Parts: sequence; structure tokens; C-alpha cells
Amino acid sequence: MKYALMIDINRCSICYACQVACKDEFVGNPYPPYSYPQPDIEQEWIKVTEIERGKYPHVKVYPIPVLCMHCDKAPCIDACPVPDCIYRTENGVVIIDPSKCDLSKCNGRKPCIEGCPYGVIFFNEDKNICQKCTLCIHRLEKGKEPACVDACPSSVFLFGEESKILEEVKKRGAKWMHPEYEAEPRVYYVGLPSISLAGHLIDAQSLMDVPGADVTITDTRTGSSISCKTNVAGNFLAEDLEMDNTYTVKIECQGYLPRTIDRVPTDIEYKHLGDIKLAKA
Repeated sequence: MKYALMIDINRCSICYACQVACKDEFVGNPYPPYSYPQPDIEQEWIKVTEIERGKYPHVKVYPIPVLCMHCDKAPCIDACPVPDCIYRTENGVVIIDPSKCDLSKCNGRKPCIEGCPYGVIFFNEDKNICQKCTLCIHRLEKGKEPACVDACPSSVFLFGEESKILEEVKKRGAKWMHPEYEAEPRVYYVGLPSISLAGHLIDAQSLMDVPGADVTITDTRTGSSISCKTNVAGNFLAEDLEMDNTYTVKIECQGYLPRTIDRVPTDIEYKHLGDIKLAKA
């Protein structure tokens, strides 16, 4: 059985429980033959990276848990000159064998660290070895989930057998981070930063939120469109648009007059239209 992981960053509350759980699992604890203890500082085998998009006062923060992607075409495996030091298990987990990691054979370099495009391999100065996330393979062998998955209170992580995860990936439109690296990761993300258009609908008289409104975003150049609805707070978000393009925003909601906003430019990565007032029908 091969494993895969899907991460929905829309659910992340930036509580850092995953980071803390990883530290608690690995600091001071060896799990041979897969890992030596993780240093208590300067290494985060999973790290919540916060990316900001937009302009004040409309700014969106994307919290992205980043860990080893356990790539099917792992550049670190190709980069390492030590035979069988970095290998892939039958489950698809990429492991650096700490007993075989020998920098004396690397000509004074750290080729696996240099070769990893995701920057998720670290150097342990005390042990003189390279280390990274093992996907808690020692826990998997006992039928447990990885520590970060088990600790998350917000259901950010969905972990399991690859075919079942890929069903959810397709259903929820999850993507690889940086597919241009051509590494074919086993980690997929929902809600990665993209060119987005957002807004907040309010009643023109009461200034109350307007939930459940239909919003259609149409590309003025191609005529293609996408649709979404405002949430319980009256907010909408359309993603995966094109930079430096213009869009028509059409808003329809029962009990209100329809409203159209023409030629909205996507001149920044996260474009927010602010409060949009709807008049009663």
C-alpha cells in the first residue's frame, strides 16, 4: 500500500499543533533505521509558512504547512552519491538512512540539501548527517497516522492509501506545490495562493451581510466564467484567475436587484473589491 497526503490550507487556524507534535515525536527520540533524533532548534520537519497577498486593508494570509513531499521523482535520491543512503520504501516514503549518510563522500557539499527544490532537508551538525520528515514511518508500521496529522485540531490533513486520497484530490481540486519542479510529490494542497478576486456583499440599507448570493466572474477577453456563492458572512472568493486581465462581476440574490461591476482588473494577486452594496428589489 502506498500513502499520500492532502493538506487543506483553508482549514488551517495557524495553531502550530503540527509543528509542536513533530518536535514532540522526534526531539530526543531515535527511530532506527529511519531517523536519528531531531535537534530541538533550527530544524522544522514540518513548518507552517505564512504567505500574505493583497493590499491593506484587504489582506489574505495563506498558512501553508510545508514538509518533505516524498516525491516519486525525488531529486534528493538522484543527487546523493552514497549508494542506498536515500531510498524510497514500498509505501512511497522517501527516507534518508542516518547510518549511511556520509558527507565525506560528498566532496565537502550537501548534495541532497542542494538538490531539494522544496528546501525541506536539514543538516544536523552534532550528528554530521542530513535529516528530514520520515512521514512518521515508525508510526505507520504500528497502524498510526503521522504525528502532525494526529495532532491537528482542524482536519487540515487527510492521510491514507493513495487511491482514496487521489479521489479527494480530484473532488476538491487539490494541486501539487510547484508542479514545475516535475518531482511528482505525494503531498497535495487545497487552497494554494493563486490570482484571486474577492468581495463582501452587504445590504445597502441595513449594512448587514448578504449570504447565499450567486456571483459570476466572466473573463472579458475569452468569455469564460466561473461561479461561486457568498458564505454566511457575505464574502465570496474566485480563484485561479489570470494576472493582468479584466473580469466582469455579476451578482444575483433573491430579494435584491442584480448588480454588475464591469472591467475589474486583476492587477495584484489578491484583488478585493471591498464592501459591495445591494439594493432591495
